[in-house]
Amino acid sequence: MKITKFPSHQGVRRGKFILKQADAFQRASVLALDCALKEAKEQKLHLSLVYGVNAAFAVELYLKCLLLIEGGQVPETHNLKQLFNQVSRESRGKITKRHNTLAADHPVLSEFRQKLGIKIDLNSLLEDGQDIFTQFRYFFEGIPDRIKPIGFGLDLFGQIVRNRILDLCPEWLSDESTSPPPPN
Repeated sequence: MKITKFPSHQGVRRGKFILKQADAFQRASVLALDCALKEAKEQKLHLSLVYGVNAAFAVELYLKCLLLIEGGQVPETHNLKQLFNQVSRESRGKITKRHNTLAADHPVLSEFRQKLGIKIDLNSLLEDGQDIFTQFRYFFEGIPDRIKPIGFGLDLFGQIVRNRILDLCPEWLSDESTSPPPPN
């Protein structure tokens, strides 16, 4: 029998905890990005990696929260594409449609498309950014088989997944703080 000092949360409490944890990592990513934009080149890179790791982890947790709500499971993977593919067909359809509608006018994604030539539809962004959490954490090891520019373009996706969670659990809105995570 495995003994733990910190037993896992169960039921609704678990889902709410995952959501709050995702919000915290999202907020940390925004703070890191704000700092990165004010720094010199070398420090900018490191803070940008901190942004990417935290933003990717936030999206991962939003997806895991949604999966918990839809089916009671929390898969043990960091791969965003694999997690999204496990979300219900209905949620995937709604999230994809919303993302692709908003992405065209999203300032950061428009810049990705114009300056870096990155496709900004959700499938392309998931393909490109599915392993950012791991890649940016271990950036010093390089990224094998990568020649095109890399960035994290899934913030909008994360916010849409978060909104889907709250669509499915509207009673959780009463737990929202008076200062929700900043929009991206």
